[in-house]
Amino acid sequence: MGRTGRIGSAVTGFAFVLALAGCAQPGQLGRPAPATTAAPGAPVAPAAAAPAGPQTVGRGVVDVPLRFRTPADAAYTVRTLDLAPGEALGWETHPGTELTLLDAGEVTVQEADACAPRVLAPGQVAVVGEGVAHVVRNTGTGPARLVVTSFLAQRVPEATPVPSPCPGEPAPAPAGPAS
Repeated sequence: MGRTGRIGSAVTGFAFVLALAGCAQPGQLGRPAPATTAAPGAPVAPAAAAPAGPQTVGRGVVDVPLRFRTPADAAYTVRTLDLAPGEALGWETHPGTELTLLDAGEVTVQEADACAPRVLAPGQVAVVGEGVAHVVRNTGTGPARLVVTSFLAQRVPEATPVPSPCPGEPAPAPAGPAS
């Protein structure tokens, strides 16, 4: 068989696989089956449609030059974290850079080199460098939702609790688990 014949056979085979994949039902060929909690035969309400395309959560300017630094190869994580009113993350440091975007609510961020709290409004970001002691508190009246992106060294603890470097600072209660 010539080169043209092999390419034609490969294209035909690929088209056949695509056709099968398109006909596959949920739960077949790696397509996830929808989770249902209704009894068999009971009507199921349609799921809410997810927004189409990427959604911008925040946009702004960071008022300091950024250097992403880790003491070793970096692994990144993006997670959400919800804080109840009055809840705080404890004073801690990280082996790398952490970028925290406030999606909803109001929080304050304190860093060891400037004990005066900075207030973040929705869409604003705090960038904390490697080894900088800091704390984040929900100072609003409603829940606060954070989107935290970390570029941290691998194979070491993600955070190290530290005592407050700010005079007269109470130790905050630890926050709940990340979402």
